[in-house]
Amino acid sequence: MRHAARGSVFVSVAAGLLISSLPAHAQQTDTGVGIVAFSAGGIFGLGAHGSVSGSLAAPVSKYLVPFIDFSYSPLISYAFTYGADNSGKGLFRSYLYDVNGGVKIRFAKGDWVPYIGLGAGLLRSSSSTYTSGFSTTATVNASHDEVAGNASVGALYYVTRHVGFGIEFKGYAAQHNRFGRATAGIFYQFP
Repeated sequence: MRHAARGSVFVSVAAGLLISSLPAHAQQTDTGVGIVAFSAGGIFGLGAHGSVSGSLAAPVSKYLVPFIDFSYSPLISYAFTYGADNSGKGLFRSYLYDVNGGVKIRFAKGDWVPYIGLGAGLLRSSSSTYTSGFSTTATVNASHDEVAGNASVGALYYVTRHVGFGIEFKGYAAQHNRFGRATAGIFYQFP
């Protein structure tokens, strides 16, 4: 009975070591490839709101990875009433869009690839107010664009040569906004 228990422990440990040592074929230092990523998380510093993003990167060397990134965050949405008898109805919504690019400096460590990044881009804050009441309806749309710099720190984890998971924290600084975005997601490296 004791030998059977030792045997199962030995087989379990051997299988775990075999699976964890499957080669990832040096994907973390590949050049001439593209890396597309999709992630979700949240922003903070403008309240706490959800955020989704997508990015495309093209490593040009073992360390330098230029990228372009797009993110969308719904900020505030609420219904309201107005008028002396509150018979007017309204809906307010606001959003934050971000398009930025820059360069990431990666530090390959096996299947984990930590990185730091610097970039700049455009933030667009948009809002929409719809009102209905007193025999009229109206929609008022507004937006404000500003240039923002950003700095990021993150890591990619390669599960296979082409697929893996990523985490990132990115801080933004613009004239009227300072906030952070934390995300986690998946990526695909091609070809």
